[in-house]
This record gives sequence, structure tokens and C-alpha cells, in this order.
Amino acid sequence: MKDKMRAVLDFIMRKSKIVFPVLVIAAVAVTVVIALNANDKKAAQMESLANEASTEEVTPTTEPEVTLEHKDIPLVVNEDSAIYSLVATYYNAQALGDMDTLTSICDTIASEEMIRFQETAKYLESYPVLEIYTKPGFTQGSTIAYVYYKVVFAGREEECPGVKTLYICTDEQGELFIKNDVLSEEEDQYIKTLSTQADVVELFNRVNVEYNDLMVAQPKMLEYLSELNNELSKVIGVLLAEQIAGEETSGVDVPPEIDPGTSPEPSTEPETPVIVYAKATTTVNVRSSDSINADKLGKAKEGMKLQVLEQLPNGWNKVLFENREGYIKAEYLQILENVDNLQIIGTVIATTNINVRAEASKTSTKLGILVAGDSAELLSHEGEWCKIKYNGEIGYVKAEYVE
Repeated sequence: MKDKMRAVLDFIMRKSKIVFPVLVIAAVAVTVVIALNANDKKAAQMESLANEASTEEVTPTTEPEVTLEHKDIPLVVNEDSAIYSLVATYYNAQALGDMDTLTSICDTIASEEMIRFQETAKYLESYPVLEIYTKPGFTQGSTIAYVYYKVVFAGREEECPGVKTLYICTDEQGELFIKNDVLSEEEDQYIKTLSTQADVVELFNRVNVEYNDLMVAQPKMLEYLSELNNELSKVIGVLLAEQIAGEETSGVDVPPEIDPGTSPEPSTEPETPVIVYAKATTTVNVRSSDSINADKLGKAKEGMKLQVLEQLPNGWNKVLFENREGYIKAEYLQILENVDNLQIIGTVIATTNINVRAEASKTSTKLGILVAGDSAELLSHEGEWCKIKYNGEIGYVKAEYVE
């Protein structure tokens, strides 16, 4: 396998300006994400980087000045052979489920992202198109790479387009690596500024048009992607739960066996604890303790769903963030209804392919898609919207598209 990888890299160095087939992992829909915080992870749709918010406890920050020199540099494609080699290695390693290679070229990879890489790789056939458009990064030796790709899934012929943004930096030894950790405020604002420039927006729009055209021409592909996304979400959720359970029970003493000749004392079985979830109402810092002076563990982006472990009387909530405990001020979290506590009043059937939203609004976060003919349990009818149970969560669909 190492010889094959070396051969691929040698070919890249010789033909860096030629788009060639290479196995890679890809999101199941168009996504535009900075590869920094994987926990955002749901199986992937295009988000506008220009509309994202990044705050220090929601305190407004001043946008750093972007030099005219950087503003005047247009996107270039497949120009740097070293960057092309790094990106191709990154995607190839994801397709193969090669975590050792991924960890060697990324500064950090979250547990959920690793699981997603391994599970998604099982469904990939090939990656026939790979184009890398670049602009200078925020610091010396860094580059913003907009990776345009087309992916073919196992058992299918369609080439599904997508685009992903990577932040590539140089370490002290002069080696390139993909920065997958949380960005600084300055880096974050800089990337957002460049990503709103005309040539980048044009690239995003091009991919969006290609993707929508494919879905219209091949409706079965849309159905396949929806089912694949749901399946991956379920599998990843189970694996993460098992991982967390394993960490919590490691080192716990095993209770002594009961003598078969004796009768165990009757015990009252404890009630099943109610699991509480909340979503971030804006992008906010996650702290290591309930203090604004505590270390930052990362950022919870606006709309991110988090499990609330404890609601503290001092105005903070203890949450589960990237498989560890963290703290967020309660004022920046909205407690969500528990779908298991709601009464099911009927069933709806989609009459066409429709989006499932997190709230009763066209601009709300999209949870997924109900394909024509799919059914969902109805929780309530709220004007133009139906409140439904979708993948264990509360979702909303337009009433005019269901019966």
C-alpha cells in the first residue's frame, strides 16, 4: 500500500496541473466548510461562509484589514504542486480509511470526524475530478484552498459535484499541513472576507448550479443521498454513543456476584434520566469551567445541537462538546423540546421531495429531506407548517407538500 501511495504522489508532482481520477471521501451533498472543527458535523450541505458569525462570548469584534495585495490576487487552479500533493493525499487517505496518514497531515481530528471518515469511505467508488483553487492565507506560508471535486458513489454512475475549503499552513520544519483546529478570530474573519470575493462566490455558485441540475436530472440520486445521509447519521450516532459509554465505564469496579443460594434484596429500578438538548443561538465559546476566564475548548457554532448535562444556578450550562464536558453561558443556549415526550397525532406523507427544517421557517437549518412517498409521524399542525418527528428529532415541513 505504501508503494502505491508513493507512486500516486510521484505522479501528482509530475502532473500537478492535470485533473486525474483519485479515490477520496466526499460529503453526500454540496458543502462549503472550513476544515477546522469537524463536529459539525451533519452530513453536509453548502453553507455560505459569508453569513457565519464568530464571536468572543458574543462580543462584537473588529474585522481585520485585508491587504490590497491579497484582495487583488485572483483564484488560481492547480498552481502549487506541493499543495496539490497534500490535498490529494488528504482525500485519498479518507477514502481508504487511513487514519494514520490523516493524523500525520492534519494538526487535529475530532473523534466524530474520524468515525465519519471511516464510515463514509465504505460508500465511495472514485473521485474523477479534483481541482484546487487557491488564495494567499492570513499568515506567511499559509494558503486558502477551495477544492472542487466530483465524486462517484459505489454502484452508481452519476458524478456528484461539491466544494470544500481547506486552510493549509506551514510548520516550523517547512512542511505543509491542514489546519483542522479552531481558527483564531483574525484567521476566521480573514477567510470569510476572501470567501465573499467575486471569483470565490462565482465558484460556489457554479457548484451549486451543477449540483441542482444533477438532482433535477437524476431524482433517484437525490433519494440516494438522502438515504445515505440518514444511514450515516444513525451509524455515527451509535458508534459515538458506544465510544462515550466505553470511556465512562472504563476503570469501574465490577460488582460482586450474588450467591445463587441467596435471594437478592429487592431494589427499586432508578428512573431513566431525561436527556436534555439545546442549540446555540449564536456562535459562542465553550469553556473548560463556568467562568469567562476559563480556557477555551472551542466554539459552538450558531444552530449547533448540544446535550445539556447540567443547568447551573450561576447562569452557566454544562454541555457535552466534542465528547468532553464544557461550559456555555445559558443565555446563548435555547433548550429544545424532547421529541419523546410529545404525543403523536397522526402521519404525513410527502407528495414531493421536500426539505425538513429545524424550525417553522424557510431560512431555518435544514435537517434533511423527505423524498416523495416518505412518511413521518405528525406531532402538530401549525399553520402553514407540520411539526413532525424526523430521525429522533423535531422537524418542520410545509403543509402544502404533505398529505
